[in-house]
Amino acid sequence: MPQRLRHMPKILVALTWSVAGFCFLTMISPLLISWFALFPDGLAKVSIDLVSSPGIVILCGMLWGLMSLLVWRCSKNQLVPILIAILVPMLLFCGAFMFAMSDTQGVVRHVTQAAQSGNLKATRDQLLIQSPTASQSQALIQLGANVNARDSAGRSALYFGSWEGRDPEIVTLLLKAGAKPDASAMRNAIGWGRLDAIKSMFGATSDDGRALIAELGNDALQANNVNTRTSKADRLAINQLLIVRGAKSSTK
Repeated sequence: MPQRLRHMPKILVALTWSVAGFCFLTMISPLLISWFALFPDGLAKVSIDLVSSPGIVILCGMLWGLMSLLVWRCSKNQLVPILIAILVPMLLFCGAFMFAMSDTQGVVRHVTQAAQSGNLKATRDQLLIQSPTASQSQALIQLGANVNARDSAGRSALYFGSWEGRDPEIVTLLLKAGAKPDASAMRNAIGWGRLDAIKSMFGATSDDGRALIAELGNDALQANNVNTRTSKADRLAINQLLIVRGAKSSTK
């Protein structure tokens, strides 16, 4: 290999590591933000400003790329650093891809935008909208997060808290803190067959949910046929709850 090209493989590896590190840090930044948001206000703001800053993320990616140069110095066997040089960025790219694919509702963008604006309150609001674990939701509520805040798509914490597999305690916490059920959250709860969330939201309204069902119209009963994984017994129970509150089928 010509002398001038002798270091080219190391440079290419360093660049690949930098890009992989940047992609990985960009995708996990909301996870880091969710941890830092629970810190006391001053520390939380500084930490979130750092982790959400594009410049800091780029710098960390570059430093990670420079670390690849150490791989070549730590082993006399050239095969080992070559394998490590290939494996590490592959793992980082896979990790970034998995985080990206798991964000099916685009919540990462909303959290990141709020964090980059420097508004700690808005950041906590957007984190609460994701309806994380019950303990995180409780902590964010205690820190003053708005239980009725919405993302730019108009989705609330109750909307995400009504997804299949979410801790039922999340909806209970939100309602106790003053969250107001809306048609979007109700439709989501019906669609996922969340009988517990439906009952809780009905109980949190002054008219036992009749206005919500009226707003949904034909969508109420139609939404109850979306998720077939819900048991037949729960579907029948949901149907009965909806019909009692005025839901009517569009079929004659």
